[in-house]
Amino acid sequence: MKDIKGIYVIIDPDYINSENPVDMTKKVLDGGARVIQLRNKHDNVKETIVWAEKITKLCSDYNAVSIINDRVDIACVSGADGVHLGQNDIYPDLVKQITHKDLFIGTSNALLSEIEESEKNNSTYIAIGSVFPTTTKNNTRPASLQMLKDAKSFCSKPIVAIGGINQQNIESVIETGVDSVCIATAITLAKDPEKTTKSLSNYFNI
Repeated sequence: MKDIKGIYVIIDPDYINSENPVDMTKKVLDGGARVIQLRNKHDNVKETIVWAEKITKLCSDYNAVSIINDRVDIACVSGADGVHLGQNDIYPDLVKQITHKDLFIGTSNALLSEIEESEKNNSTYIAIGSVFPTTTKNNTRPASLQMLKDAKSFCSKPIVAIGGINQQNIESVIETGVDSVCIATAITLAKDPEKTTKSLSNYFNI
């Protein structure tokens, strides 16, 4: 059964050294990534659907989880395993009014009150960050390592740490007990994304 654990990689066409998102996905899956999120903030829906379908197929081949950022509709038509929602996106409890598919629903959280709400609502995993400064998103809100520890103490859902995590600081994040670590440019802009993913995956005993 698929679950949210290990290395979780964000595939964003703006941060992959001009490679095709599908090709990058194959590299990080070969390196041991367990969750892939396709995040495309550009308004090219048709192209995003094509990428999403191919990435979903790849993830299925590797028994990894495929997630689509923001777009419940694209997650549904592509056959992806789930969707990731920000605080300003559709509320998790409304997703079931759009589709009867049993999707993974991830939420972005930076405040204790948001984490508590995500524990209560229909989300299936809770992403917390930005743990460290990041260059891939503007207007991020800080979240501490202590917040990760606190969340693990009362949350029954998988906790995903996100934001500025790399080879130099991942160990401190793992020590908080989180289930998964979400990484973007430290992998997708690395000289060898597959090798980097493999190195980071070694921190998880899965």
